[in-house]
Amino acid sequence: MRAKFDTVNNYKHNSNPFDKVSMQMGGLFRAFEGFLASQVKTFEKEVRAAAKESISPKGKFIRPTLVFAAANAGDEWDESLIRRAAIVELTHLSTLIHDDVIDGANMRRNAETPNSKYGAKTAILLGDAIFAHTMGLAVEENDLDTSRRVAACVKTICEGEIRQTLADKTVRVTRQKYYDIAYGKTAALFSLACVLGAKSVKGVPGWTDAAEEAGKQLGIAYQIYDDLCDWFMSEKDAGKTLGTDLLSGKQTFPLIALIETMDDAEEFTSNLSIRKPDEIIERMKACGIEDICAAEIGRRIKGAEKAVKGYPELSGKLLDFCAAMRELALG
Repeated sequence: MRAKFDTVNNYKHNSNPFDKVSMQMGGLFRAFEGFLASQVKTFEKEVRAAAKESISPKGKFIRPTLVFAAANAGDEWDESLIRRAAIVELTHLSTLIHDDVIDGANMRRNAETPNSKYGAKTAILLGDAIFAHTMGLAVEENDLDTSRRVAACVKTICEGEIRQTLADKTVRVTRQKYYDIAYGKTAALFSLACVLGAKSVKGVPGWTDAAEEAGKQLGIAYQIYDDLCDWFMSEKDAGKTLGTDLLSGKQTFPLIALIETMDDAEEFTSNLSIRKPDEIIERMKACGIEDICAAEIGRRIKGAEKAVKGYPELSGKLLDFCAAMRELALG
């Protein structure tokens, strides 16, 4: 099994394999995109242009796809399901705005980031405003469990970023520590997406818990894939600023896997800030780090599939999502 990174700055696959899942729910996604775009008008007129740039549909919609897949949604749906998908996507978009401030990123989805266009102060406030609007949508669900889960997820995401930022960059990060970080950065929101979708399925004990576990496993897999992109994908193909992990001293999975192969691991880690990216990438290639990452991604996807295998009548679309994840990251 090999990840699809053949050479530095050469990423071969730019299509969106998740389209295969979303195409099964075309009408649902059209309704979702309309609902998402309509949220712009809830902001004050001076803020709408900036909000529109951040909210307008233009991503892969991975997390809304998880909501709909966990709901086993088809041609029929209600407004609540659309709103829950919007809650997840808006939470994601607001975290991206904050991430770009933290990382000093200038480009996202082939467009200038709010951080670059408006400055860090305005970008932070914009992300906060979208966060606040998201919590309002959660309240509209009139379901205390949903509101609690959304609030807890946002708290986990923010705490995860704080923990990573305050961590001593000269101390070696273990795999387990990385998994904890990956949960806060990505998997918590994947899990929330699956839960909010699964909650719409009534009368099936255990389905929500199974979907939540699948979301956790898929989220960690996706974070490892994203870490690989930061090391091996060109900015042109990624459509966003790359290389920020090393500059900020973050030890992500590819780097952790490389350090595990070293006899001088502690010395290397303590001097990480002065290492040259090209030198590290060459060492990663020589040590087969892409294959190590691919194996862990594959293990996580299998974990997601195992979590939902006991629900054959409900798991079809989530299993399709797992297949799309495997295609995206492993080929």
